[in-house]
Amino acid sequence: MGHGWTPSRLLAWIGGAVTLLGVVFLLVLAVQRGWLGPASRVLGGAGLGAVLLAAAFRVRGRPGGTSGSYALAATGFAVLYLDTVAATVLYDYLSLFGGLTAGFVIAGGGLLLSDRWRAQPVAVGVVVGCAVCAPLINGEPNTTLVGFLALLHLAATPVQLRHGWRQLAQVAALPVVIAAILADVWAMLTATDHIAVVLVVSTASLLGIVVATLTAVLRPDDNTAIAALVAAPIPVLLATPLVQRPFAAALAAGVAVVLTILWGLRFVPSGRLLPNQRDRLPAKFTTAAGGLAALAAMQATMISLDSSAWATALLCEALLLTLGALWLRGPGVLLGALSYATLGTVMALHHDIPPWLLVLVSRSAGVAGVLVGVLTALVAVAIPLAGVRLGVLSRPPSAKILWILSGILVLYGTASATMALVSLFQQDRSGFLTGHVLITLSWVVLAIALLLRGITLPSLRVAGMVLLPVALTKLFLFDLATLDGFARVVAFLLTGLVLLAAGVRYARALSDDSPVG
Repeated sequence: MGHGWTPSRLLAWIGGAVTLLGVVFLLVLAVQRGWLGPASRVLGGAGLGAVLLAAAFRVRGRPGGTSGSYALAATGFAVLYLDTVAATVLYDYLSLFGGLTAGFVIAGGGLLLSDRWRAQPVAVGVVVGCAVCAPLINGEPNTTLVGFLALLHLAATPVQLRHGWRQLAQVAALPVVIAAILADVWAMLTATDHIAVVLVVSTASLLGIVVATLTAVLRPDDNTAIAALVAAPIPVLLATPLVQRPFAAALAAGVAVVLTILWGLRFVPSGRLLPNQRDRLPAKFTTAAGGLAALAAMQATMISLDSSAWATALLCEALLLTLGALWLRGPGVLLGALSYATLGTVMALHHDIPPWLLVLVSRSAGVAGVLVGVLTALVAVAIPLAGVRLGVLSRPPSAKILWILSGILVLYGTASATMALVSLFQQDRSGFLTGHVLITLSWVVLAIALLLRGITLPSLRVAGMVLLPVALTKLFLFDLATLDGFARVVAFLLTGLVLLAAGVRYARALSDDSPVG
């Protein structure tokens, strides 16, 4: 068979598409106008499908009949499939289970024929025809439609895995994802059975993940597996608003667990769990699974907790992921930690430690402010250090930008935690002034500690040399203008004494030429 769309092939496939639409319009119009009886309509559709299949086999044996036979066969099976959908949805001749079974058998027959003929166009034609026309008969994106399309996907899986037909993999996976997403939206807008929708959508998503995994194992070079994996969990994650909060959190957590297991297979040594699994499952696929698992876990966290605890939870998870990245030597895990830290920090700045708490005498941020401030500073230090250990921050200018942001967040986090801690005991202007004195002093002490440690570690010495001018700038620009007389005196005296002592200590350390802890 030649390649490309010849006029004869184009005419045959256009004719098949028009025929399918004609069958759909006939079935719908027959119901609206009362033409014939339901039995006559179903039998007529079955007869038309059988005639088209017989014509496909007859044409195939003739010269130049290959293209026409493909179009006739695909159209015939699609007509039979649509006839089954109509018998189930419109006329109630078949129960839902019976209709799904019959539809699976018919679609499987078409795909089996494509396998025997080694003809991907037949398989694609069967799947596309059924997937496009079934919603026109069904009328609404409900569980029945998702079930039919999921079984269509299931029927196509063995053939596409056997031959590595990428087009078939794409057209089989996409319709069920779209239908499941529309079913979620439809259930939110109507008074449908939400539990049934969640169960069907969850099953369809699990099927998509399994098929994507099998494709990745058997066809490591097939990038459609990654695309299918990314799309598969979307419907079930969008279905969480349909159930109560504990079940919604469990649903998202379940997705996270499944995807984490897939991601974790990359760390299983060869010969363990599954033979040579580490070599057979592509790294890109497991990386995508890990990223999706992080998103699902983030959603589970935000569903299960009140918004007041989001920043704390996300920053704690960022620290855990950072430790996990160091333990597993995985830069991808560190990227997940950075994502959690970014979102957690944004939420902290919005809710727990907003900037105005540092410049206005107002309500205390409470214990949560102390905890979130400390966590912000710890995360800002831990992630860049882990990046250095893993060798992903050795290239400027990205490393330089991250270190600058890290330094700003460390200063902000420590300042917010200090102010929140002081406000717990003295929530007035005196507490506000005391807090700023301690903030300035703590920044100076930290800068000196970095300078002393930086005698042997140049990066820490640079950090200390940057932090010290920042602390002095705050002392002369903010504290001098804001603090009252006595607080101003205390701030300057303590800062000066600390700097004097540090200068003596630093000079002695340099003369000894020995590291100082």
